[in-house]
Amino acid sequence: MITLNGNKPVWIRDNEHGFIIGKISDIGSDNVTVQPNDNGKKLVVPYDSVFQAEEYDKDADDNCALMYLNEATLLNNLRRRYKKDMIYTYVANILIAINPYKDLRGVYSVDNMKRFNGKSLGVMPPHVFAIGDKSYRDMRTTRQSQSIIISGESGAGKTESAKYVLQYLTESYGSHSGQIEDRINKSNPLLEAFGNAKTTRNNNSSRFGKFIEVHFNEKYRVVGGYISHYLLEKSRICVQSKDERNYHIFYRLCAGAPESIRSALRLSPPDSFHYLRRGCTQFFCNSQTENKLSKNRLSQEFLSKGPLRDPQLDDVNDFIECDQSMDHMGLSTQDKLNIYSTVAAVLHLGNINFEDDPESTKGGCKITHSTEQSLNITSEMLGLDVRELRHALITRVLMTRAGGNNKDNMIPVPLKDHEAQNARDALAKALYVRLFDQIVSFVNKSIPYSSSNSYIGILDIAGFEYFPINSFEQFCINYCNEKLQHFFNERILKEEQVLYEKEGLGLKKIKFIDNQDCI
Repeated sequence: MITLNGNKPVWIRDNEHGFIIGKISDIGSDNVTVQPNDNGKKLVVPYDSVFQAEEYDKDADDNCALMYLNEATLLNNLRRRYKKDMIYTYVANILIAINPYKDLRGVYSVDNMKRFNGKSLGVMPPHVFAIGDKSYRDMRTTRQSQSIIISGESGAGKTESAKYVLQYLTESYGSHSGQIEDRINKSNPLLEAFGNAKTTRNNNSSRFGKFIEVHFNEKYRVVGGYISHYLLEKSRICVQSKDERNYHIFYRLCAGAPESIRSALRLSPPDSFHYLRRGCTQFFCNSQTENKLSKNRLSQEFLSKGPLRDPQLDDVNDFIECDQSMDHMGLSTQDKLNIYSTVAAVLHLGNINFEDDPESTKGGCKITHSTEQSLNITSEMLGLDVRELRHALITRVLMTRAGGNNKDNMIPVPLKDHEAQNARDALAKALYVRLFDQIVSFVNKSIPYSSSNSYIGILDIAGFEYFPINSFEQFCINYCNEKLQHFFNERILKEEQVLYEKEGLGLKKIKFIDNQDCI
């Protein structure tokens, strides 16, 4: 129960702003009358909607340092810091990061990085570098591997935070040659090109989860790394929601590939491909690259609306960076061409259409005459015989075994046109997923590695999502987030309360939403 005093400020709930600050003008038996500081109309609210307030114009590095701990003061502290470009705030040893959606000059510089080396939490202002350094010092002290869990909803900035932690560890505790750190950090443009996409909430949304291990030797210097990936969003390959895009690489290849590669891959504007035109077909460009784009690369949507703008994204320059990243990974020119050919094959595969075959006695289908060229190009890109690809797209194989016969009999069964479309989409997804697996494998092989005593793991998975139309991918992503939240509840809340009870501290049980039943 809070102590109400008419001379001190209080927060009250507000439907529009969350909370507004004011002073109590009258106290009743069930309600409180509050005069908002903006001199608006007096409000009569119940006691449980009134919260004691700190000094409005002050903020704290750590929410735990606030005199009054309630929802209103916590939010106000975060808001005031955010307006000053102070995007980091502690809750004890947990770091809250709020996406600034802009570049914060000097915050992530090498000079600033050095200031956090060997410093305990709280000595320096809140920063993701401090979390990285704490994990490193804990690894040395306990001689156990550590993990940093980065959690948040889609668009919260988890991937950027993961990159800064990775940069801090490799720059601060890397080898003198810098080769390992360089390979680990240079892999980001490649992974983002093939694993990130524009969504309605985030222009550079990670559509896969990853666990990055930074390995250390007995002297606690970086000796290698390894990336495990999870839950690549396969459905996006074939269909996207309005105003969203497919994976970046499709657009970067169309926008930034040299004319020789573009011609060899038979590329055209994004809206000429079935797997791209159902979503947004605009390129990300700045004013300089926009002027360099030839008209035959542009979609009708781009011509009518112009490019997408984001200071962190540019499909032309990002293609060059992705190509250079492959060079750093040690890929040859032929390796790169094979990768680009597979990407192009997925696009051309999506343009293959089917129709009922009147000559089929079993109700099968055939490839439409107008998309025969797409079939030929797809087979060329994949190095397949066109007849075999055609047969694979319009039939399925039924395996039978006669009684007493140990050999399987394969019987081709014609597909109806809608079944063939589903088979085509399944093949496109399988191709892209295998390609992504191979790219992650290339990255891991390129990172020098020797035996290590311990590692620091950085977990970055897609945030919780809820769309008008949700697929199995959203279910898997949200399930992972629920598991992470449950882990957080167990470690931060339940285990702490058990410890307090054992030590007889007599602390009241903290109420929280337990998602065990949901899981």
